[in-house]
Amino acid sequence: MNPRLGALHPYPFEKLRQLLSQAGSPPPNLVPINLSIGEPKHATPPFIVQAMQNAMSGLSTYPPTRGDPALRNAIADWLALRYGIDRPDPETQILPALGSREALFAFTQAVIDPDANSIVISPNPFYQIYEGATLLAGAEPWLVNSRSDLDFGYDWSSVPAEIWSRTRLVFVCSPNNPTGNVMSLDDWRTLFTLADRHNFIIASDECYSEIYFDELNRPLGAMQAAAQLGRSDYDKLMCF
Repeated sequence: MNPRLGALHPYPFEKLRQLLSQAGSPPPNLVPINLSIGEPKHATPPFIVQAMQNAMSGLSTYPPTRGDPALRNAIADWLALRYGIDRPDPETQILPALGSREALFAFTQAVIDPDANSIVISPNPFYQIYEGATLLAGAEPWLVNSRSDLDFGYDWSSVPAEIWSRTRLVFVCSPNNPTGNVMSLDDWRTLFTLADRHNFIIASDECYSEIYFDELNRPLGAMQAAAQLGRSDYDKLMCF
C-alpha cells in the first residue's frame, strides 16, 4: 500500500451527509437549501437530451485519448468567444477530461517530483482534491487563507520567500467556491510575476466560470488575464 494514503482526510461530503441525517426535518413551512455538493437542481433541458440521443447512435468505439477533434475545435471556438482571446490551438492547447477532479489530480502527479521537497500552494478554503493530489504526489501543502478585508481574496506577499523557493504548483479557484471571490487583473499580474520569479505553474480551477449575475460583467478568466498582460503563450498556466 502507498504509505501516503494515511495522510489523506475523509471526503467532506460524506461527513456532511451524516450530519444532515442527524439534523431532523425542517419545519413544514420552510424549504431547506442544500449548501453541500454543487449539482444541478433542474431537469436537463429537452434540446440537450435530444442532442445526446441523436449522437448516441454513432458512439460505439473508444474515443481518441486526446479527445474527439470536433470536440476540441468546439472548445477552442468557445474559449475564443467567451474570453475574447485568440483562438487556442486545439491540437496543442486543449485536452478534454471527464471532470476537473481527475484532471487536477493527474496533472499534479505529472508536475511534482516526489523527491524534490516540493511545496504546492492552495487557497483556503479549498477543494479537497488540491490537498489529496498534493499529498499523493509527495509534496507538502501550504495554505494561503482568504481574507475578508480583501473581499475574500489573498495576500500573496504573506507567503515567505523560503516557501516560494520550494513551490512548484499553485492552485487557484476563480470564481471561488465557497467565497465567490473573483481574481482581478492586478491579482493575476501579481501571481504571474511570482510564477516567473520562482518558476512554478499555476493551475486555475475555473469550474464556476459560468455562474454570474451580470452578462455584461462576466468573471475574468486566467487565459483572458494572461492575454491582456501580453502572455498569450500561456506560459506557466494550466486551466481546468
